[in-house]
Amino acid sequence: MRNKAIEYPHPVLNEYTNDFTDCNFLIDVISHSDNGNSIVLEFAYDLKCNGISDLISAGFAKIVLRLTCFRTSFRTVFNMNPNGTTIVSISKKDVTDSIDIQAMIVATKDFNNYSLHEFNKNYFSNLSFSLRKGDIIANEPGLKIKLNTVLEKNMAGIVLINTDQTISEMKVHFATIEETDPSLTDYIFITLPDAEYKNYAKLMTKKHLKHGIERFLQSSVVLPAITEAVSKLRLEELLEDDDLDYHYRGTVWADSIHAALVNINIDELSSCSQSDYEIANKLLGNVVFDAISNLMQKMTEWSTIRQEDDAL
Repeated sequence: MRNKAIEYPHPVLNEYTNDFTDCNFLIDVISHSDNGNSIVLEFAYDLKCNGISDLISAGFAKIVLRLTCFRTSFRTVFNMNPNGTTIVSISKKDVTDSIDIQAMIVATKDFNNYSLHEFNKNYFSNLSFSLRKGDIIANEPGLKIKLNTVLEKNMAGIVLINTDQTISEMKVHFATIEETDPSLTDYIFITLPDAEYKNYAKLMTKKHLKHGIERFLQSSVVLPAITEAVSKLRLEELLEDDDLDYHYRGTVWADSIHAALVNINIDELSSCSQSDYEIANKLLGNVVFDAISNLMQKMTEWSTIRQEDDAL
């Protein structure tokens, strides 16, 4: 997302203009992860311009982060923390394929004496400018994040757990590129009846319950879905395009799995001798081993507590 040759009526710090001397403004993604139905991103910025930093400290300017997904027309703006990193959370239903990110520094109020020591003196010596609230003071080149690069590191993130009070049995939906329902695009959706979902949510959100149980839940709920997903992608490779009723390659879940498969040295599912279950377990970081180990640990803890209670 490069800045274009936009003509501003005042000096702007970016990589395209020469309005500032020995200054720069950049952002970086410090970490990214998924949190159930959301993608969590942590950003930091690097601003080398004392004049603009002083404006931010005085409340005349602020740093904003604009996130855009062009495929879904999603657009939102976050204020960045001027004194540390900034963490933002985005619903997975709002974005698909990739997210474009750009940081800008904008005026927070009107003022008539915009003149900084860092201005390029060849252009703006002894000049001052009027700024209106919202005017851009600086912008940086921007970033593009492919969602499959985020989610391949945590395969559980491609499976979204939802609820529907009108159903009495669990339903599973694997998004295809032909999907017409915008609420069911790009991910694997497991929809639970209300009672089951409430119990699942309680186990996943309460810290004293979640500790040691999350991997067991992934083994129980997510692993079967990933196993079937691997099976669908294997069949997609084996059949000719004209013989397929649905196409999965091109969705976030399918592309994330294919990217993760390369990391475990599987280039083609069609020629891989490992079972779908074995592959799915590897994609989830040997979740079966973790689940059994965690369950054994919990059972030992509960047994010890019961023995202590009986002794009393």
